[in-house]
Amino acid sequence: MTNKLVQSIAGVIDLVLESSSRANEMKPTKYWWPLSVATYGTAEILEALDSLCSFRTTMWEKTVEFERRFALVQQRRHAAMVNSGSSADLLLALLMANPARPLLEPGDEVLVSAVTWPTQVWSLQMAGFQVRLVDVDPATLNICPEALRQSIGPRTRAVFLVHVLGNPCMMDAIMPICQEHGLTVVEDCCEALGSTWDGVPVGNFGIGAAFSFFFSHHMTTMEGGMVVTDDDEHADHLRILRAHGWTRNLPAAAQAGFAPGIDPRYTFVNWGLNVRPTEIQAGFGLRQLDRLPGFAARRTALAARFYEAVSQMPWLSGPIVDDRATVQWMALPIIIQAGAPFTQADLAAHLESVGVETRPIIAGNLARQPAARLFPDLAPSPLPGADVVHDRGIYVGLSPMFHDSGLDRLISVLAGFAERDSRCESSTPSTNAV
Repeated sequence: MTNKLVQSIAGVIDLVLESSSRANEMKPTKYWWPLSVATYGTAEILEALDSLCSFRTTMWEKTVEFERRFALVQQRRHAAMVNSGSSADLLLALLMANPARPLLEPGDEVLVSAVTWPTQVWSLQMAGFQVRLVDVDPATLNICPEALRQSIGPRTRAVFLVHVLGNPCMMDAIMPICQEHGLTVVEDCCEALGSTWDGVPVGNFGIGAAFSFFFSHHMTTMEGGMVVTDDDEHADHLRILRAHGWTRNLPAAAQAGFAPGIDPRYTFVNWGLNVRPTEIQAGFGLRQLDRLPGFAARRTALAARFYEAVSQMPWLSGPIVDDRATVQWMALPIIIQAGAPFTQADLAAHLESVGVETRPIIAGNLARQPAARLFPDLAPSPLPGADVVHDRGIYVGLSPMFHDSGLDRLISVLAGFAERDSRCESSTPSTNAV
């Protein structure tokens, strides 16, 4: 499209967004503080229109460019885009079971945090591994290093870490344990884009890492995800796995010599799925990457003000963040302290009643979800830390598009609730988060 035409279309999009989509007049919202709001605008919509008008909607050159730029941001050699963060987890699981270069054997045990999104666990099970849930430290929400050590058994071969809601795991404690026992490390960073441990971006500690670009995450492609790695062969196999077991999307040098006598355009060399992204998603991603530094700064500022205020409230605590970590919070988790005169349900009901959208912290203790009953070996021992998160954890939304006035109102609502209930209780709050 010509520049003049693009400018004209952009003007129309701006008018539509201002008068209709942003105001959303046909669908009044229940919440003045929702979990998230749209972070995309005219630039992303123009990218989508460009792909539609050029009839390049399946994975094409925008996907390749988005992968290249994301790998640079993440400081890894390779990035392979997929259609969701869950698919990114699945590819990492299948990579470890890859028939062409297996890192683990069927039935090997993989350790996973008990507080995580369920598809991280299901992906590993679908790849043929035994999953064991490991307890968390409720003060950080993350896998407890000592519980990790105690969970290692004779068939344990890998750890699939998750940095919960953006708070990095205690990598200085975890990596020596994994190295001591020869465990493969992979990372779920779907909630933690931009977080670092000792200056190193999360997603750089294992053989590969998964990211998500869902609507409410740090950047969005609507649905979408990415797998990153430094290993050239792993990168080739990830691209094969995401597209039918096909070599088509590999560099020309990697395609050569796979199968003489077979049409190189239709050579299938491994098992695979179809979890490819669209070009429209990748176009969104390119423009969102431009916005990401601003998003990060705004999230940091909002979260800092929020947790400073929460630290002064009776019975409520934010997660502990290690001095070596920098956090890009995806949302704002809160833990109700032990002995509080109100419950998680009380707090959630109050917030919902006044227009603040709430969620439990991910799935709570995953071992207590009904699906876990299908897998009796998933949690062979109690998970008291995860139970604290399950019973006393809650989160509210965070978006770089939120305004300071809204945050002031949220803080006032929380403080008013905590102080009101505290006046009805003669005991004093604990100084500990849990």
